[in-house]
Amino acid sequence: MDAVADEKELVRKLVFTGHISVPERKALPGGTAKASLIQSVVEETLRSGRPFRAWWLPDDSMIGCEINYRGEGLGWVGWTYSGIEGERIGAEKYGSTHKAAEALTRELRQFLGDNIDGIPIDWTA
Repeated sequence: MDAVADEKELVRKLVFTGHISVPERKALPGGTAKASLIQSVVEETLRSGRPFRAWWLPDDSMIGCEINYRGEGLGWVGWTYSGIEGERIGAEKYGSTHKAAEALTRELRQFLGDNIDGIPIDWTA
């Protein structure tokens, strides 16, 4: 596995779990995650149709609540909510899967700011 793939896999783990280990942090170039890689892993996952937990949303941080996203075709993002208010599902249409990934990356930035688990995010890269 080359260095770029390693970096992308570390960013993938950081985005979808909210944490990477100390050795993994040291393996990130400059100890920073690139916004372009964040958006890339979100877009790839939406295209795959695999669900992922939106742990960065305030509702999802509550005990017993879980919000998941899943790509559901070109430009569609499905979501599920399971928690104290019961079960809910929905979907939102974007112009493309790329635009959906941009929107979810902006959402992540809105709630987390300039870092994930202490790892600085370079929003210009």
